Amino acid sequence: MKRYRLFAFTLGLLLSCSTLASAEILALLNYESKPDQPVRREGIAIMDIDPESGNFGKILMEIPLPPDLVAHHIFFNRDRSKAYITALGKSILHVVNLRTFPYRLQAIDVPDCQMGEDLAVSEDNRTWYLTCMGSDNVIMGDALLDKPIKTVSAAKPSLATIQYPHGIAIHNGIDRLLVTSTVKPDMSDAGDSITVLEAASGKVLSTHKVSSKPSPAKAAPVEVMFSPNANPPVV
Repeated sequence: MKRYRLFAFTLGLLLSCSTLASAEILALLNYESKPDQPVRREGIAIMDIDPESGNFGKILMEIPLPPDLVAHHIFFNRDRSKAYITALGKSILHVVNLRTFPYRLQAIDVPDCQMGEDLAVSEDNRTWYLTCMGSDNVIMGDALLDKPIKTVSAAKPSLATIQYPHGIAIHNGIDRLLVTSTVKPDMSDAGDSITVLEAASGKVLSTHKVSSKPSPAKAAPVEVMFSPNANPPVV
């Protein structure tokens, strides 16, 4: 039996060579050890997913992660030159430069973030936004220098709030960022709304309930996205 299980999967084009004959289609997967193992492992696996490749389905290399990180999701920037790995166990966001081989992890300290969930990158590839479900905030970061630049939060009694943020979507054409209100980390409470932010400034604009049931509806919306190429924009 394998010592670890794959628990998250992110697919994307990581490396495209100059000729079709030598092109590769690779994917990043994050994994962790099964429970009750004497030695806990976490890491990023790089797998060949080209159906025409002789290495199809094989793990080509692994990048170790700290064993107490609890890596969560993998997100690419707009041109897939970088991959970001969020974490539940530590206030750290990792980034991998996919244009430099061998691949190396760079840890980005995000001290205001507890339970990093989802990450979105602006269309100009200059800013990233990280949702932090355990600390009720969104971290804005410089995507060129890869460092946090602003912590955005909004609590009651404000009408517009950020609570248990998880899913995130960006539309730079209208300068808007959407964030879902999902669940409290200990599962003792659940949100029922989506909050709208001004993408450029991080200003919290409004919060909108997503359930027709009386509050607290506990609908717990997890993800949100803009419909591609819709005009006007549709969520």
